[in-house]
Amino acid sequence: MERAGKQISINKMASILSISPDTARRYLNIFARCYLIHLMNRYGKTNERILSPKKIYAADLGIRNIFTGFRDYGSLFENYAYLRFRHLDPMYVYQDKSEIDFYLETQLLVETKYHDESIPEKQKKLAETFSSKNFLVARNEKDIEQVIRWND
Repeated sequence: MERAGKQISINKMASILSISPDTARRYLNIFARCYLIHLMNRYGKTNERILSPKKIYAADLGIRNIFTGFRDYGSLFENYAYLRFRHLDPMYVYQDKSEIDFYLETQLLVETKYHDESIPEKQKKLAETFSSKNFLVARNEKDIEQVIRWND
């Protein structure tokens, strides 16, 4: 639950839990099938999607908070945004050590920044060079609602 909104490494998870990578993968798949977590693919060619690490999100923010406590508002906000965007088939974009949180099926790029005004230059450049010229920074619930309305 502490990894919500971050890329997950099967090998690292297996090492932390002292289990085999195959067992870690099976557990992860069981948790996803039981709707305890959601896994999000990276945007790219088929090989990139398959081979790249997935991002993990909690299916229920209340359960996440029980395990981690109510902290890291940025991660909570990104997880909340994922839950709201899930029906839009989101993927994350990662290129040149820079990441944009969501690329939606309607070709909208969305970066979540909980009440933060700053956007790193690398992310701005990535958004400019990406095939989609539609880039939105979601800083609050109102911005998330705007994204959903834009995609309807």
